[in-house]
Amino acid sequence: MVNPAVTRRFCPKCHSENIILWMGGYTGAMYRCPDCGYTGPVVIETDGSIPSGESEVDEKE
Repeated sequence: MVNPAVTRRFCPKCHSENIILWMGGYTGAMYRCPDCGYTGPVVIETDGSIPSGESEVDEKE
């Protein structure tokens, strides 16, 4: 489990760290990225940085 004190959130579409909690409550958490316009419940949460570039799965194909 990720420690919430050091958790960093990233946009799943553009990987920007400029992701904000847009809505919450009974609907669940909804996030918005002002950089690319993404709006949705999924964000990348990590205690480090996300890798840049393509993933290993993409390289093997």
